[in-house]
Amino acid sequence: MLNFAAPYAGASKMTDPDDIESQVANKIRTAILHGRLPPTAKLTEDVVAEALGVGRARVRSALQRLAVEGLVEIKRNRGAFVASPSPLATKAVFDARRVVERATTEIVTRTIMTSQVNALKYNLGQWEREWMHGQRQKTIAGISSFHMMLATMAHNRPLALALERLVLQTSLILGLYATNTTFSSAAIEYNSLLGLIEEGRSLAAAKAMDRCLYVIEHELDMRPVAIREVNLQSVFRPV
Repeated sequence: MLNFAAPYAGASKMTDPDDIESQVANKIRTAILHGRLPPTAKLTEDVVAEALGVGRARVRSALQRLAVEGLVEIKRNRGAFVASPSPLATKAVFDARRVVERATTEIVTRTIMTSQVNALKYNLGQWEREWMHGQRQKTIAGISSFHMMLATMAHNRPLALALERLVLQTSLILGLYATNTTFSSAAIEYNSLLGLIEEGRSLAAAKAMDRCLYVIEHELDMRPVAIREVNLQSVFRPV
């Protein structure tokens, strides 16, 4: 399972770490999640290959995998681009997330421990602070981490894997369409959600998760955006 830089990172990885193509795909996924590769960014094969120190064929294969996942768009005679989900695709992603996260939230609320509640509170406070300081991409990564942390606490791998792909697609959506009010409006709902989870009210918590996702979706600005240029060497430079 992809590492969202959150305390749930003990989960097993989705891909074989010894597979070069899987490693390349994971590096691109992580860059998308953390906003270093924004929607519409062009992924030139030879530049990515040079930046990662791998062959161009490996990059091409990794990009094809990511296209199947909906994270990359491959356009004939133009190359590969970070996906820019349409309004219709955005609605489908949020509809699917509500189905999955109602289930995970109910399960977690019935079994959660105090230490896990505190971890969720810390995560929520962290991404709220990032947003207040204008750290848009860190906020997107933080809110993604919150949802995956919560899902992992349900100890249901199929649900967590289904949500992981949806969360990555949501990262693209937020990078493309989030507004100045998207996260500030949602913060109240998330605090309410945590209160219900802490009280053990599973059905009410599941409904509160619905509201969190509805608020985020409602605050998106779905107008088209221009293609963005990025320095791929810089994106993949070792930290």
